[in-house]
Amino acid sequence: MNLSQIEAFCTIADTGSVSEAARQLDCNRTKLSMSIKALEKELSVELFNRSGNQLTLSEAGKAIYRDSQNLLFTEARIRQTCAQVSGEFSAEVWIARDDSLPDDLWQDLSHRLNSDFPATSFNIVLASSGDLANLVVTGQVDFAFGVDYERTDDPHVTYQPLGKIRMMSVCGADNPLSKMRRVADSDLRNAMQAAMVYLNEKDNPELKPLSLRHIGFSSFDYMLNSILTENAWGVLPEPLIRHHLRQQELAVIKHTYGLTQEDYCMFTPAGMQEHPAMTWLAEQLNEYLFDF
Repeated sequence: MNLSQIEAFCTIADTGSVSEAARQLDCNRTKLSMSIKALEKELSVELFNRSGNQLTLSEAGKAIYRDSQNLLFTEARIRQTCAQVSGEFSAEVWIARDDSLPDDLWQDLSHRLNSDFPATSFNIVLASSGDLANLVVTGQVDFAFGVDYERTDDPHVTYQPLGKIRMMSVCGADNPLSKMRRVADSDLRNAMQAAMVYLNEKDNPELKPLSLRHIGFSSFDYMLNSILTENAWGVLPEPLIRHHLRQQELAVIKHTYGLTQEDYCMFTPAGMQEHPAMTWLAEQLNEYLFDF
């Protein structure tokens, strides 16, 4: 048994297809199939139930899947530690963040990162809140920061809450919903909703639109613009809209769930050693959120 066999096993288990696994691993399909057969022969079990081109985990495959993933994470952690010792660690860091916090804050923090950690290059990309955990799990980014909609028992990612963020159901000050003393579910269903959408394949009930008529965005800022200009309503983070509330351009909808709280988190691959710059960034965000 070797790590390439374990990687092949996990990738096929995740994709359900030898062809797709071979594409992702950039290797020959026949070689991948032979690798799995060799692993099954060594372990004296069948790891997959085969039906045409589709493969699903057998009971034995399910039993060893978690341990197999942990082996791959241990390998990645060993390589990362060695890279750190050799001075190659964190020459470049990729960060995903949602736009629940104002752009001005992120611009200030990015400038300070570059100033305080000159040996590291930082790439900060904007993503939907619902995609943050998946971007970390799939290795597309090293760390992510944002509202946590995807909290699951996922061994691949570590969630570190940095503070609570208040989510508000709001509409424009001239929207009929703002004049109602009590807003029912039926009122919201019949009004246009600006909703959050994301690319991650997992279903998330918290992000499913309530209204019969809705338009979806992957950005809170786009949702805000639609609410202000299209007579829509939506659920937005308080830090992003505090100014508009003070200017009375927005109104909080008087609904049972008009005000809720979510964790604002740092997402880190399981087992990854935290970069000192990310420790600093987490502390800054924690201090900012403390005011809310």
